[in-house]
Amino acid sequence: MRFHSLSPHNLIAEAMRRTQLLFTTICQSMAIVVSSLFTVGSTTSAAGSRDRKPTIEPLESRLALSALGVTETAYTPTGGLDGKIVYIHGGHGYTDDGSGWGFQRPEEVSIGGGTVIDSEMIEDLGNQDQMTLFANYLFNAGATVVPLRPIGNQPNEAVLDNDDAGVSFIGTWTDSNSSVYYGDAGDVPYRYAYTSEFETSVARYQPDLPESGYYPIYTWVVASTNRATDQLYRIHYSGGEAEVTVDHSRVGSGLVYLGTYYFEAGSSGHVEISNQSSEQGKVVVADMIRFGNGMGDIDRGNGVSGRSREDEAGLYWVEWHVERSQGIPESAYRASSSDRSASVSLAPRYAAYMNNEDVGTLSDRVFVSFHTNAGGGSARGVIGLYNGNNSASSETPNQYQLALSLASEINDDLVSLDGEFEHDWYDRGRSVTLDRSDIEFGEINNNYIDDEFDATIVETGYHDNELDIELLRDPNVRDAIARATYQGLVEYFRTVDGNSTSATVLPAAVDGVWATSDEAGSVTVHWNAAEVSQALGDAATGYRVYASSNGYGFDGGVYVSGGNTLDYTFTGLDPKQTYYFQVVAENEGGASPGSQVVAAKPLAAEERVLIVNGFDRLGRSQNPIQDSPYTDSVQRVRPQESNSGDYLVTVASAIQQSASTLAIDSTSNEAVISGQVDLTDYDAVIWMSGEESSADDTFNQTEQNLVSQYIAGGGNFFASGSEIAWDLDWLNNGRDFFENVLRASYAADNANTYVASGVAGGLLDGLDLSFDDGSEFYDVDYPDVLTTSSGSTLIATYSTGGGAGTYAAGSRGSGDVVVLGFPIESVMSASDRTEAIRRILAAFGLSTVADQQFEESLDNSSANPEFTSSGSWSTVRSSQAVNATFQSAAAEPSNAATWQFDLDAYGQAELLVRWVTTSTSTTQAVYTIDTGFGPQIFYANQSIQSGQWVSLGSFPIAAGLHEVTLTATSTESGKTLSADSVKLVVSGATTSLADFNDNGTVGLGDYTVWRDQLGSIVVRGDVADANGNTIIDIEDYEIWKSQIGMVIAPPASVASPVVSGTQAGDEEQAVVDIAEDSDSQQTPVAPLSANAAPEAPVPSLAVSTNASKSTNSSSQPAAAWASIAGVKSRRLFSASTQAGDSEQDVASTRSAAVRLEVLDAVYSTLATKRDSIELVLESDSGKQIEAEHATVDSPLASPWRIENQLTSAMKRFSM
Repeated sequence: MRFHSLSPHNLIAEAMRRTQLLFTTICQSMAIVVSSLFTVGSTTSAAGSRDRKPTIEPLESRLALSALGVTETAYTPTGGLDGKIVYIHGGHGYTDDGSGWGFQRPEEVSIGGGTVIDSEMIEDLGNQDQMTLFANYLFNAGATVVPLRPIGNQPNEAVLDNDDAGVSFIGTWTDSNSSVYYGDAGDVPYRYAYTSEFETSVARYQPDLPESGYYPIYTWVVASTNRATDQLYRIHYSGGEAEVTVDHSRVGSGLVYLGTYYFEAGSSGHVEISNQSSEQGKVVVADMIRFGNGMGDIDRGNGVSGRSREDEAGLYWVEWHVERSQGIPESAYRASSSDRSASVSLAPRYAAYMNNEDVGTLSDRVFVSFHTNAGGGSARGVIGLYNGNNSASSETPNQYQLALSLASEINDDLVSLDGEFEHDWYDRGRSVTLDRSDIEFGEINNNYIDDEFDATIVETGYHDNELDIELLRDPNVRDAIARATYQGLVEYFRTVDGNSTSATVLPAAVDGVWATSDEAGSVTVHWNAAEVSQALGDAATGYRVYASSNGYGFDGGVYVSGGNTLDYTFTGLDPKQTYYFQVVAENEGGASPGSQVVAAKPLAAEERVLIVNGFDRLGRSQNPIQDSPYTDSVQRVRPQESNSGDYLVTVASAIQQSASTLAIDSTSNEAVISGQVDLTDYDAVIWMSGEESSADDTFNQTEQNLVSQYIAGGGNFFASGSEIAWDLDWLNNGRDFFENVLRASYAADNANTYVASGVAGGLLDGLDLSFDDGSEFYDVDYPDVLTTSSGSTLIATYSTGGGAGTYAAGSRGSGDVVVLGFPIESVMSASDRTEAIRRILAAFGLSTVADQQFEESLDNSSANPEFTSSGSWSTVRSSQAVNATFQSAAAEPSNAATWQFDLDAYGQAELLVRWVTTSTSTTQAVYTIDTGFGPQIFYANQSIQSGQWVSLGSFPIAAGLHEVTLTATSTESGKTLSADSVKLVVSGATTSLADFNDNGTVGLGDYTVWRDQLGSIVVRGDVADANGNTIIDIEDYEIWKSQIGMVIAPPASVASPVVSGTQAGDEEQAVVDIAEDSDSQQTPVAPLSANAAPEAPVPSLAVSTNASKSTNSSSQPAAAWASIAGVKSRRLFSASTQAGDSEQDVASTRSAAVRLEVLDAVYSTLATKRDSIELVLESDSGKQIEAEHATVDSPLASPWRIENQLTSAMKRFSM
């Protein structure tokens, strides 16, 4: 398998590619050659590239794509196993052999001496877990992975055949007449297209997924010698697009793995098969795509298993697909009527059937299966199996070498890790292979394989030895076995292919990752070098830094060359968006597993929050629990469900939603310990300990010292975790720190509940804080019970009665502290989790303004120009339409429906559409929207999801007019289009404002900024980019012209003021009229450009501000403040105005130096027709440092006169 990134293109180039494809399709019937009309770079394979640096680094060119933040095109790593096919299997599985369902191996085992114990594991399940971990390493090394049992854990499924709703074709595809295909008898067999240097034909498989999550993707294609060796699959998931190529001249007629990706619920994701290829005159085949694994549904007369297909024997996985295919004999996968017996030889039989031995050689393919052993309770360690003792024909050509290479590598690598695990690995020396004298192993019998590939079984350990049992339940051990098996496979291939396989093995995962932002639109990601050792891998020659807007689906990444380069700075990011990052080490062998996820919001705000991921623990006690037919439960080794390393996403997203004016950085706790990250740089620290416990140190001595100094210096600290009190207080690993610094105390180790709530009248009053039992994040099975200490108060309790959280207000200059006895990220209610974080940050005195979101909908009854149509459309009544009617037209490009939106804000938009399905609905509708950054094109299957809002995707959008157009990709005889409704949901919405010089008013100084920057490409919303399209253009001038004279609040980068003692509940909206006099119309001081309009008068404008109820009593001064959507912050500076008996106390920015723009906005809004302004600088504690009166003229003539007067006043004030 070869992997590669798309050719050099940004969003616009991608739209051109889609447009070219669409145009090609429309024009093919007229024999129009269109390839010369567009210049689009061809796709270049990264296979064979050994310097690890692709020709294009998708994230490097940031300015033109600054509004996007991250690219949508994914890069999938290549490696030393490029061109190798690896058939994999996990032995046994849940089986019905006629008398009912059951596992082939027990959970309770005899460990010798008549002692029987509950091993808490079942070999049948552990084998599938081990196979999944192995598949990840193979995929990262570039191999084509062919699983004979499902990979991963995804019980949802969507299987799309060519005649299913959700499948569409563009370009020229021909129906096959083959007798072998996936589908029902009588169906049209698979479809094929001839290869092309440029993409001219695409098959799209677009599922409707029931839940968001990680889905393994598989393809089913019949193998043949005329197939392209690089059939291109384009997987569109939540982070962008990955491209994977498969050589179907060598493998097919069964499922081939395309990787695991994060998909949102619904139909926004899809997989495409493209005819673009480096080989001409070949064909690509479209037959079936599978998403997820599903639940077992085979019934042998005793009902279905009730378990996921992953738990069932591989026999049922293969059988399910064969029964839904045509032309595949039963003998291809089974030779016995007994399911248990048939499962023994299933894997080699069907692997041989899928394998096309006519193309390639034995040295480019192999079969590996995983089992665990039994030996009476005393035997330990790894064994590699081979055949031949009883029958020479049962041994594959190099079977002993394969068994020896894999088992030796596992033994030696794990022995080298002594001291890293709960028990040391048993060293078998060279006694690591076995050929039994009494039998030949059926699963690797060459009589089924016929010399087509080598095969072995790896017995990873002994499931009847207590030490091995505990090791085999440890995810770190299982991962080490998977890596060692991969490394042994590299050695095997080098032996059989004359060392043509690279000896380099992929690097270890990086750690110590942190992300910081020191200026608007810029984030620097740092990491530690990947560790190098026999067991962990070879040195990295570079790193790839991936970015994401949701923390789960990542983009194509940017390659950072050099093993000693340990940071990368992203520029041109949207300052208002939170970004997530992950780092992967790369070398010639492939790509390492991903690092922990970190987050940053490049806002450059004065108030900064640091999120610390202190949850590194990963061990068998955290394993997810599954129902067992033998005992109450059994453990599964699924690291993603124990510690996925991405939990700070929930915390960062909560801050984004509830405190959008705060800058966010994040780090591993290791970077804090090393001093690379300084806590004192931040106003608040959120420390996530998860289930970190005594073995891993919730807070080691260095961390305790640093946190103590931080809090004593006024820093605000929020810690959550289920083992902090147990470790620090009960075990006395930091009792003084816990009780006197964190100001909480240990009461009990386990609350015996997953239900918690806020205390009435307390900080978290009314919130449901119930946390995870393993159904969503991870099982928080031992939440600490807390009591108060050193003056703290309870803010949360468990349903069983104990304390769940404490709050301690700062005193004598120290900061506030909040402690929860359970992880904040595990709170199940997303809204309550977000609100809890908001309240805690507000208690810390930080600004908490919600991320703004709005939506706008238009339907087919909207008036012109909001809805228009061209061509021939008719009105149809339907109860499924938004307003009981929709528009219908023949599915042809000449018919188009258009909805026009006028947005006065920019942000991240999601496009949702509705249609009404009829018997003639098209499967090839196309929606196009001009986003302000170029067109976005989406394809929709209108034969499904009738009357539902269907999300087509999200994208950045500029302010202004936008048209959404619906048409058809090509003329479809007898098919129709449905035009009902369209909706835009804009998140992180920023109103278009023309205060380009940030002085709080829109005046001629802002025009000068626009003029000087005209034509520049900038960070989104920066400088004079009023409409947020990253280009300083005439549209920004038009916005300035429409707003001239407007008085607005300070920008988000300046903390908005709060009046001491004023409660939010006392606020009301006040309207202040800005006075206008004879000087309000002035000649511009700078010459206007050719595009500029004539000079504009300053209008009388009503400006809304937050203000308290007024009073005329000087002893009860009226309080008011300028703000942005209610933003408040702690006061450092205040300005008072005096006029007769009326006084207004106005708090300003939290800065030692008075900001002119804040005074301008405050004075012009609140001090109209006053005689003087008194400036008073105060410290945090309220102590007055100095004061001076500065007189300004009255009445106020215009905003720019105020600016001049205040500038003079500030000079006298010397600040």
